[in-house]
Amino acid sequence: MLEAELKASLAGRTLEELEAAALALGFRPRSVLRETDLYFNGVTHDFAAGDEALRLRTCETLEPEPGMVTCLTYKGPKLDPRSNSRTEYETAVGDGETACRILEALGFHPVCRVEKVRRELSLGEVTLCLDRVTDLGDFLELELLCCEGDREAAVDRLLAALDRLAVPRSALTRRSYLGMLQERADS
Repeated sequence: MLEAELKASLAGRTLEELEAAALALGFRPRSVLRETDLYFNGVTHDFAAGDEALRLRTCETLEPEPGMVTCLTYKGPKLDPRSNSRTEYETAVGDGETACRILEALGFHPVCRVEKVRRELSLGEVTLCLDRVTDLGDFLELELLCCEGDREAAVDRLLAALDRLAVPRSALTRRSYLGMLQERADS
């Protein structure tokens, strides 16, 4: 399985406006989350050079049911020039602090923290994430799990959803939140 994904900046629109548009199209609220992502790089493996990522995410569910989970995720390189689609492997870990210590003991070191509040909505198999990212602003992500052979059709479905939400394709970005924050820190 892989995740077909599009990301767009919401400069000029509010999250509330976009959520109202999504609800009018039939999207249904799923959850509100506070996510804290800690990204790692290695001494012998440079994830950024390979357009990959190794992330430890702590996810606090704010609505509908409070909860907390930490996951370790590997993201492979982007698979096409139209989207942010990647192969992803993710697993829950019992203790985020211990997982962080294990990674550091193996030679991985934290490089950046990304914090956001995410409102998730869904319409069928399509997930719409409305993200308020600390120090970056507001974004949307459209996601759809698919098999490799179905990736192009999945991206087309996401582009059609983007159009129905009246988000211009010129707002699309292939840059990750991690990359945007690192660019900002370097400037």
